[in-house]
Amino acid sequence: MEQIKLGEQTVRYDREQTRKAYSTMKSGGAERCGCSDCRNFAAQRSTVYPKNFRALLDQLGIDPEKEDEVYNCGPEGPLRAYGGWFYFAGELIEPGERMTDAGSGFQYYFADARRRPTPTDFGKNVLAVEFCTKLPWVISEKT
Repeated sequence: MEQIKLGEQTVRYDREQTRKAYSTMKSGGAERCGCSDCRNFAAQRSTVYPKNFRALLDQLGIDPEKEDEVYNCGPEGPLRAYGGWFYFAGELIEPGERMTDAGSGFQYYFADARRRPTPTDFGKNVLAVEFCTKLPWVISEKT
């Protein structure tokens, strides 16, 4: 296992176990759900995640096309507040301050996910990297 520090949080992670788990998943949560909020998110997925967040996902072994959950928290002015998470094999060493800002309103942090139902086997110790951001409505369907 390797170790990474994010803000005041420290985790150990198993990149290969995480990659193996993602290789068994057919799609991300947005596709599995298919509601208009999820379709709006999926339509923008390639531009939602900042470069440094994508680098973190890659380091952890996470497929950025396969978030487990995406949810819409409602409108905030002309944008919509979204949240979601990705699972990975690992353990939280230092809980620390939880929110890291990637810029442009995109924030993320590590959370213990051992008690959550995961879509595939990540092993005994499972963490989530949770995120929140704001996005425009880009699909033709009205909410």
